[in-house]
Amino acid sequence: MEGKEPFGTNLEEQLAKWKAKIDASKAEAEKKGPAFFDRYAADLEKMLGKYETARYRLTLLRKGGADALHDLREGFEGAFTELKAAVSKALDKF
Repeated sequence: MEGKEPFGTNLEEQLAKWKAKIDASKAEAEKKGPAFFDRYAADLEKMLGKYETARYRLTLLRKGGADALHDLREGFEGAFTELKAAVSKALDKF
């Protein structure tokens, strides 16, 4: 189990960075006015949903036993990849 902590810690740091990007993009959208923010709201909700999924999977990964570790890690990595793609796509709209 010793190898699990650095793995989880690193991913937690990466999630925090992506959450900061989501928050920054929300602030940027709010600065551009209500019309832009309304168009952007669906993308923001999608990004936040993917963030929450990735965060939940990381929680499961940390609580999972050795038998489930591989499956949980794949699930988290898939959710994290989706989060990064959604944030990158949304940021391209700026």
